[in-house]
Amino acid sequence: MRRESASGSDISTNSNGGMETKRSRVRRQILCPPIGALLRYQTRIVRVVAEARGQRAMIESLDTTGRAFVSTVKWASLCELGAQLF
Repeated sequence: MRRESASGSDISTNSNGGMETKRSRVRRQILCPPIGALLRYQTRIVRVVAEARGQRAMIESLDTTGRAFVSTVKWASLCELGAQLF
């Protein structure tokens, strides 16, 4: 049996007559990419150099002149390369 509580959340009773709160969706856990992995960041192919704080990773990529530079990006912004490298 379902009903709404005074606070507005959904509450259901279980077979024992006890109260249960509605369960929320399970979040997909984002994992830190391994050091040295080649990944895609926006339009660039980058290499993970180190793990930074706050679910971020330090990546190394090349600029338009060919110089390597290091920047910090969120793990969620990094994607796998897929079947084709370039």
